[in-house]
Amino acid sequence: KESHPKLFKKIADHIIVLGNVARFQEVGDIIGSARNNLDEFNPQHLSNIAWAYATADEVHPRLFKKIADHIIALHNLDEFDPRALSNIVWAYATAKESHPKLFEKLAGHIIALDNLSEFEPQHLSNIAWAYATAMESHPKLFEKLADSAIKSQNEFNSQNIANYLWACATNAHIDQHVFSSFAPFVKTHIGECNPQFLSNIGWAYAVANVAAPSLFNDEFINACLKHEDEFKIKQLSQLHQWHLWQEEFNACLEKEDEFVLEDLSQFHQWQLWQDELKSNIRLPPSLQEKCYEAFISRVPSPSALQNDVISELTSIGLQPEEEVLTEIGYRLDALVEVSGKKIGIEVDGPHHFLGRKPTGSTILKHRQVTNLDRIPVVSVPYWEWNKLRKDSGKKQQYLRSLLDLR
Repeated sequence: KESHPKLFKKIADHIIVLGNVARFQEVGDIIGSARNNLDEFNPQHLSNIAWAYATADEVHPRLFKKIADHIIALHNLDEFDPRALSNIVWAYATAKESHPKLFEKLAGHIIALDNLSEFEPQHLSNIAWAYATAMESHPKLFEKLADSAIKSQNEFNSQNIANYLWACATNAHIDQHVFSSFAPFVKTHIGECNPQFLSNIGWAYAVANVAAPSLFNDEFINACLKHEDEFKIKQLSQLHQWHLWQEEFNACLEKEDEFVLEDLSQFHQWQLWQDELKSNIRLPPSLQEKCYEAFISRVPSPSALQNDVISELTSIGLQPEEEVLTEIGYRLDALVEVSGKKIGIEVDGPHHFLGRKPTGSTILKHRQVTNLDRIPVVSVPYWEWNKLRKDSGKKQQYLRSLLDLR
């Protein structure tokens, strides 16, 4: 991994200005003409360039824009093989280059394919990871990927598994069949998982809320203990949420009269798991504490949107508490009391959504605060608040309706 920023810049500037390359064999072999298009770049060239710049962490927005615009303008993507498709979306997500139209075009192409039999597990997981990382919501794409992933799961390695399941959970594509199908296979790879893979897998199942008794047992706990001193803050935070998920089952048992048939079936599986193990699965106290401390370590930074909502809550006679740390470690944007009952208010900005659909993290937070802290949570989505503009009267009416204030 040789770092040559000047070389990357020179090549990027050349491609941006000259565009068309007559013969492009290696990064250093560029013979160009002055025509301003990329017609003579084939899909492999385009994907290799994007991949190289993303991997080298070389930031060149104009280059990424030029490549994306060229791909979008193509009549079809029939010449792009699975590797080229996966490398391109991976590169844009890794480089944090936002280009929704490019992701839309590539997703449409993949969805339209008869099947994904030529896509290897790495292609499937990289594509899913890229769309989740770029916060691009494409439910039909994830459905297409899921069908192929289930069929080829025996070919997945630990990284493919962790990335794919994390992506599904992050994108809020909660396909119970996917998580249930993968669980027995994931179990066989637990010993190979590094700290990131372990935390991603645990967090993904917590978001999906799919019971996996064959997976989360003493073997999983021992794998976590093996890497106890290697977990980073984000990974410890994910494990804390996984641990809370285990607590959720116990909390939900107290609401047995509210269970529907599907819930009862899931809890029966969980109870059989507990009976089989003769013990409750919990992280050891030392690791629990590390996870909790990591989870609450984020320093609050209220947004202008949040401050505006707080101001209007005060105007309607409530006394909102701000940035409240709950018992299980989550922070609520605001906590108010209505008719003697505490209600949590989350002012959810763009990063809480994929389009208009809540992310996996948002879903998990609302669910766990409701189930474990016993605090119902209501959401103020940014687009609903923004459309009220500067009309305080409408904002206050919105909040009264949201909180059922008479």
